[in-house]
Amino acid sequence: MKYQIGNFSLRLILVAVMAISALLLQAQFLRTSYFMEGSQYRLMLNPALAPDRGYVHLPGIGQTNGMMYSNSMGHNDVVEMIKNKAQADFFTDDNFINNLKDVNHASVNVGTDLLNVGWWQGQAFWTLGFGVKGDGYAVVPRKWFDFMSDMKQRRGIDFSDYTRHIGNERFGINVYSELSLGYSRPLLGDKLFVGGRLKGLFGMANMNLTVNEAVIKTRIEGLDPDFDWNNPDVEQLINSQGSASFDVDAELECSTDAVELLQGPDGYIDDVEFKPTHIGFAGAGAGVDVGISYKVTPSLTLSAAINDVGFISWSKGFTKYASSNTADMNFDTDDPSGMMYFADVTGEGKTLNLDLLRLEFDEQKDKSRTTWLAPILVVGSEYKLMNDKLGFGLLYTNRFAAPRNENEFTMSINYRPSRFVDLAMSYSPVMCNGKAFGFAVKLGPLFVGSDYVFLGKNNKCSNVLVGLSIPLGWRRAPEED
Repeated sequence: MKYQIGNFSLRLILVAVMAISALLLQAQFLRTSYFMEGSQYRLMLNPALAPDRGYVHLPGIGQTNGMMYSNSMGHNDVVEMIKNKAQADFFTDDNFINNLKDVNHASVNVGTDLLNVGWWQGQAFWTLGFGVKGDGYAVVPRKWFDFMSDMKQRRGIDFSDYTRHIGNERFGINVYSELSLGYSRPLLGDKLFVGGRLKGLFGMANMNLTVNEAVIKTRIEGLDPDFDWNNPDVEQLINSQGSASFDVDAELECSTDAVELLQGPDGYIDDVEFKPTHIGFAGAGAGVDVGISYKVTPSLTLSAAINDVGFISWSKGFTKYASSNTADMNFDTDDPSGMMYFADVTGEGKTLNLDLLRLEFDEQKDKSRTTWLAPILVVGSEYKLMNDKLGFGLLYTNRFAAPRNENEFTMSINYRPSRFVDLAMSYSPVMCNGKAFGFAVKLGPLFVGSDYVFLGKNNKCSNVLVGLSIPLGWRRAPEED
């Protein structure tokens, strides 16, 4: 079975998470919740922002949240890309082509809390959590889609003198378990809050694939202007004269125990197999989050944090390296079977396929490796009115992630008429090109929110968080100024 590499990457993330618990997606934070004083979810962005009461999150109900972002492609486009269709044709749609950038990015975050507990002890707020997180990204230059369109003969390509240089395509995933211990406390009365989290990281799966360059050439006379390599006319191909070739420079590094990369009869990677009995840790590391919040005046509060500063060291025994070997991928019309193989590989209509890569393991390169988390910088400012019931917030976040930094400004209005009810509305102008409105509602232990409300269209970014917590312990009363 042939897997499109986008499907391969997504599959690797999903199976690792699903094997541990029911699949719960989270963006690791919700910007709209940051200034909601009674919400524990803002702890994900700043460990200093302790809620006024403890909580317990149980598997499956603690929080469910999903996030997808692209600079050009909507969620419908991404779904079409990862479908393993023999006659893929999503790239022939004019709407899809017109939305493409010169370089197209897509990212997704996944994860689940298996257990998360927070409680007040004296003037200190403690948290203890264990969960699974994952990140995935893709970088696909427009030239790849142009190449696929060429092979579908959409632009009258002359294959008697055709050369296509493409490259700079990347895919990556990172799936790991996280055991965290957090601590927050007030200083200077309640003017200053400081907090931090120490995290033990246990790597489950990590993969990075880079296609540095791919060169496809044809020098074939006798093909009709409408020749389609995706569905070739065998008789016409046999009666033509000339040669064709493809040459790929690609590298793969993969560390995991739960997924096996399988080799076909020719010795090249052509399949992936999930091994549910082998779910374990292929690496270990550590991370830290630190945060601060300072009340400048009774109405104005400034805050900042840096999260996910950490690394994972992957064991040599669970790490594989592979690279392309296309030295003999030269074909001549005197060998019809070779030309049909060329047509099968180049005309598949997939963003990237394993046949084209011809990846083979290189055991001499196998060694331990270290990867880094994607740190998140957070800076916030809030002004409160009406005895702290109404607040106006401005939040900046920068996630230093592959394939590029994700910067966002979020403006929000927060209204808390009582400790039982907390409401927020937000607007984030950057990542979704000014089309991102958000909301959050907290009714006692129930929380529902979104930074990028899903409108049922081909959204380029969307997320949602739904959580149900169990109250724990006493409710802390703020100190008098």
